[in-house]
Amino acid sequence: MAAHPALDYVGPRLAAERHRRNLTLEQLATSSGISKAHLSRLESGERQPSLAVLLDLAAALAVPVSVLLGEEHDGKAILVTDGSAAGRQVNGLRVISRSGFPASSVLDALEITVEADRPASAPVRHEGEEWLYVVSGALHLEYDGAIHELGEGMSAHFDADRLHRLSATGGPARVLMVSGHHDAQLHLIHR
Repeated sequence: MAAHPALDYVGPRLAAERHRRNLTLEQLATSSGISKAHLSRLESGERQPSLAVLLDLAAALAVPVSVLLGEEHDGKAILVTDGSAAGRQVNGLRVISRSGFPASSVLDALEITVEADRPASAPVRHEGEEWLYVVSGALHLEYDGAIHELGEGMSAHFDADRLHRLSATGGPARVLMVSGHHDAQLHLIHR
């Protein structure tokens, strides 16, 4: 099976950020909760990360998800986007970063399109919180074993450390997601 183009960005960016912080694979595995073997496969491009894994890695490295997706920023303490970002396919989701000034390490805002025919994925969990807002379509949120149907204009805010997954019903769902990381975890990268 051919590698997805997003792998061209994630692997090298992940390795570069890890090296920039002088972290071993083992140290990053400990701080992110992702196995050393899985990290190695991500860096080499053998594996495509899920959105949950991207969020955990971004939190552990104290960078916005957009950095791991290969986006460049100009170094200012503000990021203004014009809505024309290309986005990337990640684990069956179209993801466009809507945040990520260079010093940002606590918050990620993403625009996600969930296609109705997206293959069912395993539920995920990651450090922090998530806030979802349905811009259009209907979103099926499975959270901690319960099903929540969210229509246009509805939102959900939850502890992301509990199992959750998204799917769309009846057509694509466009969702804004804000993910916040517990800053108590950020000290782990400064050893």
